[in-house]
Amino acid sequence: MKRLLALLLVLIAAPAFGQSVVQTENVRAELLADVSAVKPGEPFWVGLRQTIRPKWHTYWKNPGDSGLPTEIAWKLPEGAKADPIVWPRPHLFDLSGVINYGFKDEVTLLVRITPPANASGNFRLAAEANWLVCEDVCIPEDAKLELTLPVTATGAPAPPATRAIFDKARQLVPMQSPWPARYGIAKSGDPTLIVEAKGLKADTIRDVYFFPADWGPVASMAKQTATIGPEGIRIPLKRGDAKAALPTDFSGTLTLTEKTAGGDVQQAFDVTAKLDPAFVPTASLAAAGGEQLSLVEALLFALLGGLILNLMPCVFPVLAMKAAAFARLAGHERSAMRRDGVAYTLGVLVSFAIMAAVVIAIRASVGDVSWGFQFQSPVFSLLIAYLFFVVGLNLSGVFEFSSRFAGVGQGLAARGGTTGAFFTGVLAVIVATPCTAPFMAAALGFALSQPAPQTVAVLLALGLGLALPYLVLSLTPALQRLMPRPGPWMDRLRQFLAFPMYASAVWMIWVLIQQTGADGVIYALGGMILIAFAIWLLKLGSGASAATWVRRGLAAVAVLLAFAAALKLEDGSATAASASGGPSAGVNFDGWERFSRARMNEAVAAGKPVFVDFTAAWCITCLVNERVALETQAVRHAFEQAGVVKLKGDWTNRDPEITSSLKELGRAGVPLYLFWAPGAAQPKILPQVLTESLILSELAALPQAKR
Repeated sequence: MKRLLALLLVLIAAPAFGQSVVQTENVRAELLADVSAVKPGEPFWVGLRQTIRPKWHTYWKNPGDSGLPTEIAWKLPEGAKADPIVWPRPHLFDLSGVINYGFKDEVTLLVRITPPANASGNFRLAAEANWLVCEDVCIPEDAKLELTLPVTATGAPAPPATRAIFDKARQLVPMQSPWPARYGIAKSGDPTLIVEAKGLKADTIRDVYFFPADWGPVASMAKQTATIGPEGIRIPLKRGDAKAALPTDFSGTLTLTEKTAGGDVQQAFDVTAKLDPAFVPTASLAAAGGEQLSLVEALLFALLGGLILNLMPCVFPVLAMKAAAFARLAGHERSAMRRDGVAYTLGVLVSFAIMAAVVIAIRASVGDVSWGFQFQSPVFSLLIAYLFFVVGLNLSGVFEFSSRFAGVGQGLAARGGTTGAFFTGVLAVIVATPCTAPFMAAALGFALSQPAPQTVAVLLALGLGLALPYLVLSLTPALQRLMPRPGPWMDRLRQFLAFPMYASAVWMIWVLIQQTGADGVIYALGGMILIAFAIWLLKLGSGASAATWVRRGLAAVAVLLAFAAALKLEDGSATAASASGGPSAGVNFDGWERFSRARMNEAVAAGKPVFVDFTAAWCITCLVNERVALETQAVRHAFEQAGVVKLKGDWTNRDPEITSSLKELGRAGVPLYLFWAPGAAQPKILPQVLTESLILSELAALPQAKR
């Protein structure tokens, strides 16, 4: 009898499951509680759990451009109270340009219920819920739900499975922002939100988006171009359709993804921004520079950029070596020419494939990566200087790599046959990375921000463009007949080509000085002396005598010491600053201000013309543009007459502010030139190869110049 009574009590106290679950055509709605028994006067939580039909969605509290939020009307015992819905972070739905905010698959809307202090018996909750569920059509649906819970003196938690549902729902609820927020109004009337999250690292934060809590003041946007800088997170927004003036404050939910040691973590914060009357509008970069390429367009741009890269000064020394090697094959069997061209192409493509793998690995572990990023490391700069020096010695005839050293470094590039052709392709890729040719910038900006397959495809297309002229030459007999015949001139050409390699080594030492200060010269020249000493020791003799082994040992020690010098270098601006009074002092700042987003915003907001030069000491194209276009007497005078604010972003060493600006513009490296006419909302992006006449024509079009 006691067991029967206990069973009856359980059945009486159990929820009415037939009434707590309703299945409509598109949504399964269920009313849950995080307690199995209610304690008088103690709040508890209930949840409206919606399981949504695949590809359909319901709506957040601000539905966006269309839709209606879910509503719940409660019928509770006398004295009980239901708080408003606690909304989880929403998803963005872009339906052919109509922007909606809402939920897909599954969502639990939490509501806190407070029972009266005198509650007793059973606590009955009745809810009438209605929602709009949409795919290509929208359907209003509703459900009447009921839940009955016993009231006990101590209460009781819900079963573990139910508590797990509530735990998951609470994890999706935004927390209150730990940072203050403000907003300002630009001349266009559009607001800009600033969340003062100072100290955030731009390379660890992505997918930043602000969902306005209310329709009207702020427009729903498919894409927001958030930037992270010293002041925190800055998000330019669009004014909404509400006719009234913007309120003194508006609120919303800020979502972002943070890269941590344990992986990516999605975060959401409720933010309330107050109007800042002293706000300085930011200059919008992304709207002007962000070419939204498709994969096909990016592949085509990469192929064209690779072709043009053959004409860039970075690659000249290596391509001259390749041309001499092709001339040496003149008169040989056509099959030898084909093998040589294919081997060179494979060397280029394999190098770009390795580069793509490195980029993907760095992006997965550290964050964003940019074109030419390795040249921001002084260790890499020194090793490349060693490489150019050794190749120069080889071309000068100081030494020859015998078959014993077939696997040793870059000497392979100077060998004949397919091995030499392959490693010449590798060398061409190494020295090409500081250069950015026309069409390359947009393609690389696309590639470095895409998933791994697209990144690999675009980089391989770039490599194919670089190798294509020589591949076509090796496969086309008619073109081969135009090549000069071999002769003594080839040895003289080989020796002459050593001097561009020496010049390249000097250039890399100069870059090293900008990165590390004067100490870099000691490390570089000392290392080169050690390498030359090692080569001299190895040339003294061969065989298996004790003296030979001693010489080999000393040569190995000399080489190890040269590489140890590289490991002593520090990657940073402190030593460079101590050497020459400021970071990266090798970049010419005469008449230029150092770039900062704050200074750029201030000048643009003041209606002044602004020119921004993103450059680096290791970028040959940048240096050439400065000499022939930006630093000529005529251009300097024209800049001064027009009152242009000239800003220079020096990217020789890593600079998060410049990196984030390049990313915002959809670019992967330097050079990059921006020009604002007075009052312009966005900058004009100038070509990567500048001329004096181009700059003068841009300045002549300014209203100041016309007066």
